[in-house]
Amino acid sequence: MHELPLVFFTVLGQSAAGLFLLAYISRRMGSIDDKQLKTANIVAFIIMIIGLVIGGLHVGQPLRFFNMLLGVGRSPMSNEAFLSGVFVGCAAATLFFTLFYKQTLLRELANIAAVITGLAFVWSIPQVYNIASIANWNTGYTTLQMWMTMLVGGGALAITIGARGLGITSFLIGTFAIFASRAGYQAFLTETGPALSSEQTGFWGFQVVVLAVALAAFVGMALKQRAPKATLAVCTAAVLLAELSGRIAFYNLWQITM
Repeated sequence: MHELPLVFFTVLGQSAAGLFLLAYISRRMGSIDDKQLKTANIVAFIIMIIGLVIGGLHVGQPLRFFNMLLGVGRSPMSNEAFLSGVFVGCAAATLFFTLFYKQTLLRELANIAAVITGLAFVWSIPQVYNIASIANWNTGYTTLQMWMTMLVGGGALAITIGARGLGITSFLIGTFAIFASRAGYQAFLTETGPALSSEQTGFWGFQVVVLAVALAAFVGMALKQRAPKATLAVCTAAVLLAELSGRIAFYNLWQITM
């Protein structure tokens, strides 16, 4: 699928932004320590870089990425590319002041900047797909699912690094929002693209089932106050796969309105 690089770019980027946000808030709340925050920032940075590298395959030639920046301020796609770069830069600065040039104030400022630019990056993504000529995408459900990936993917990652309270809360909100909106989303797609929508049943079914299982697993582990790191990692990987599946279904809905 030609859009597969974008599937990874958007899902991994949104999840990384979510982890930066939740880990920073958790540290400010005292739920995690500096070591766990450092781990979270490293994991989020790596995930974002992986998403950016895979997403670059969609461009074809690496230098075309810079051409995309020519429309910053007027082109949603250019804004997305620009903000992804700024987010990565702030994330890299956070790690630099954490691991190499250890300056508490600069680290704090860079971390705050990474959180803010991460949110701006997540905001920019649905702007690219709210296109009047593509009825299946031109809906508030597009924006909703992009933000919920940040909460679901970021929440699962946050749980894994130790920010379980805020991570589980984020995951619960995102998962329930996805479940609650699915019927309305399906009804909308039945009107705008019934044939394409019916073809995505397997992808959406996989997403819902995995998220439901992960939800039960995370809540169960929270109640027991104990969870093996390997189990958490497997659950988080499954959650990311579920969101990738849902995003594949979204891109498969591409259809020019006649």
